[in-house]
Amino acid sequence: MLTPRQIAFATPADLGSPGNYRRFCRTAGLDPAPDGYGLLLATDEQGNKKTLCTGDVEYVRAIAGARPEVLSELSLPQDKFLVCDGWPDSWT
Repeated sequence: MLTPRQIAFATPADLGSPGNYRRFCRTAGLDPAPDGYGLLLATDEQGNKKTLCTGDVEYVRAIAGARPEVLSELSLPQDKFLVCDGWPDSWT
């Protein structure tokens, strides 16, 4: 089970430019999506960091204001997210 800890956005606007967005996608191994990506920074049962990526940015924006205890109880649709190891700050 993955527990969301933080929320982030990887869109050209959120990253400051289309070039920054393309670099992010290359580093993350993601194909650029027209609207960008919503990211849930999560941990698994062993404390390993995972990033859940979805092209449904509005879904992530809708839950962005949730309190941490609400996020920890959130049931995430498995077919909506691609799971990447680590959090973006550890990707090189």
